[in-house]
Amino acid sequence: MFQKEIFSQNDFTLHYNTDYPNGFDPQNVYPILFYFHGMGGVGQGADYIAERGPLQRERMPEDTPFILVVPACDDYTWMGHFSYIVDFIRNIAARPYADDKRICISGSSMGGYTCWMLSVMHPELFAGAVICCGGGLYWAAGRITFPVRAIHGKLDHVVLPRESEIMAERINLSGGHCELILHDDLSHDVWTRTFTDHETYRWLYSQRRA
Repeated sequence: MFQKEIFSQNDFTLHYNTDYPNGFDPQNVYPILFYFHGMGGVGQGADYIAERGPLQRERMPEDTPFILVVPACDDYTWMGHFSYIVDFIRNIAARPYADDKRICISGSSMGGYTCWMLSVMHPELFAGAVICCGGGLYWAAGRITFPVRAIHGKLDHVVLPRESEIMAERINLSGGHCELILHDDLSHDVWTRTFTDHETYRWLYSQRRA
């Protein structure tokens, strides 16, 4: 069950939801999975994101005990407060129950763009990423040193599939690892299928930063 929490720094306040795994023991360490929502959730508040967002404990296999962290964006985009978002991630990763070598990010649409930016700017923070229907700085994609799954619908006319294709191409050409998954039958909403698939979570759970 999600719990509402607040991260504050200077004049910035971020409302977010945390879901701790069954049997959570703060003396142990757990992998962290962040999810950044898209434009449809902007300004809707943490309760809406907790109820309507694709990342839900009941959709996950029991053998992937992530701590789920799902912030709510109140501004037009996440990018308006990018440095604070990075500080928020660092704050969560530094907690005694967080396995800082197993911090994973995920997101869709506008949140997918945010995940690509985080991946390019701060690859040292993350073990893996699942990025749905986003796009990024392809000319800097070689900075991404951890495994990524880029997922897109071939029928997407909101964010063109080429956005994911070119990121995957550039990462792989640079010696990194990006698995491109294109769904022939889907348009923009690839996140529902992605985050109801147990294999998504098992793949993320297997990632560990060196």
